[in-house]
Amino acid sequence: MKLKTRNWNLGIFVVLSALQAWAADVTLSVNPPIISLGETAQVKVEVRNAKRPGAPSFPQVDGLRFSGTGQSSNTSIINGKVDKSVSYTTTVYPQKTGEFQIGPFSYKVDGEVKQLAGQLKVVATSGDTSTAQSWNDVVFAKLTADREKVYVQEPFELTLSIYSRTDVQLAGNINLQGLPETGLSDVAWEEIPDRRREQIDGVLYDVRHFKTPMRAMGSGEFRFAPVVTVQVAAPQQRRSRDPFGFGLFDRVQTIPVELPVEEVAVNVLPLPGTGRPDGFSGAVGRFNFHVEADPIEVAPGDPVTLKMTIVGEGNYDRIQPPALPVNAPFRLFGDAIREQGKNGVRFEQVISPRDADVTEIPSIDFSFFDSGNETYRTISSPPIPITVLASSNNTAQLFVAKDSVVAAPADTPFATESDLQRITKWVRKQWELIRPWLWTLPAALGIGGILFIIQKVYHWRRKDTAWVRRQQAPKAARKAFRNATEAIHKNDTAAFYEALADAFTSYFGNRLNLPPGDVTPTVVLQALTQANVETEQAKSLFHQVEAARYGLSVSEHSADEMKNLKGDLERLLKAVEKTKL
Repeated sequence: MKLKTRNWNLGIFVVLSALQAWAADVTLSVNPPIISLGETAQVKVEVRNAKRPGAPSFPQVDGLRFSGTGQSSNTSIINGKVDKSVSYTTTVYPQKTGEFQIGPFSYKVDGEVKQLAGQLKVVATSGDTSTAQSWNDVVFAKLTADREKVYVQEPFELTLSIYSRTDVQLAGNINLQGLPETGLSDVAWEEIPDRRREQIDGVLYDVRHFKTPMRAMGSGEFRFAPVVTVQVAAPQQRRSRDPFGFGLFDRVQTIPVELPVEEVAVNVLPLPGTGRPDGFSGAVGRFNFHVEADPIEVAPGDPVTLKMTIVGEGNYDRIQPPALPVNAPFRLFGDAIREQGKNGVRFEQVISPRDADVTEIPSIDFSFFDSGNETYRTISSPPIPITVLASSNNTAQLFVAKDSVVAAPADTPFATESDLQRITKWVRKQWELIRPWLWTLPAALGIGGILFIIQKVYHWRRKDTAWVRRQQAPKAARKAFRNATEAIHKNDTAAFYEALADAFTSYFGNRLNLPPGDVTPTVVLQALTQANVETEQAKSLFHQVEAARYGLSVSEHSADEMKNLKGDLERLLKAVEKTKL
């Protein structure tokens, strides 16, 4: 009865989970949440997994003006699960400074009423950067660690934040050097997509955050004082000897600016030697441990899959599969299969009971060092009851008969087949077994040789950086054009021209095997001229993109104009793709 009740509870949980998964989810976001007077913000309502979504009616807010509502949709399939979303975006024009509450207002979807609300802060226009005494007055960096004390092999996280005034344009990549070269692992910087704004001393800053996980391989104090270099877009004087007379681009240049970063220290402690359990294999963090088995009703020798799941926070790569107690009445088949995720690891071990006297899978221990409580812990799973069915007499006789020798009947004085017939029969059987391999073995050798040659060519090509980047050029441009198309749908002019500039930089950077900071219109036009490619159209396109990107163009750009400009640049790159540069 207890087993049935648990099954009913599981069924109810699955049904409720399915219903919850299909329920519409609605969120409202304001980006950026802080702006200066004269700037605009985007209010977006995202509706996920709704049957019949509709455009929301944004409320009237004193001091704010809402203009237009754009719509976009997205469908993704992950592990067979379909996720659909529709977004409705409107542009907000502030009329005065202050803190504004948008909503709450009602939004009805699939018969259910949702309450949506958001906040927007409008501050006075920031000061002009022309009055700054140095670049560090308008752009600076901060480094923080999520904890000051950790243990050996315990993960921790560093966050690098880049602050720049809203009227400062950062271009190109951010270079970071000076971290300790030894004693650390898992260093992989990644930018957080959600950019934010902060107001410091009355000045508004755009903030970009970069994070990396880290682990110390040994004890001691680690000091982090990296050297951060950013590329700042700034105006410059026109050069009179430009062979192309392309004056506009000479008015904008990228200047490398080194940002001082205050040192951050992390104290790494060794693991204590006292109290260490025998089964400890190096796991450090905070974990939970769960064991389950399937099936739980078997015969002696039948396989049982033992699933051991460890979740929490810690160094999963150092966790070894927990073992059954010594002298447990089970056989193990092969090594445990490891499956590691972002927040956990699972081991699957196939076992089988030795005889019918087995009644349970014994308790299994998992030991780790709890960095929060600073002590070793051992979690023991509860024993799992199983039922092992005894083999029947018929089954036992069947296995005995399979291994026994069959004798001739008593009334038969000798075998009916001659020795020659038996040998011929055996040879014929062996020939039937060998014959398919006479064809498949040469074919396998031939295929193996071809694959070996392909692999050699592939590795040779991979060492040729210029060739590899040449192959990446069209792909990088297509990705940038997709971003431009999405920006057109969202009516985001700034993002559109950033995407076109990215298409230009990424394509020609890969084609010419240049770093991002060296990809300039002058360099590109020189390469096109040497390849006998007409440069007038390219010069005009680059002029329009950079003029809009750096605010040097005052004319409005409609969606049709942006589509035409994108199409012209696509056709230019397709023509260049057929040319040897």
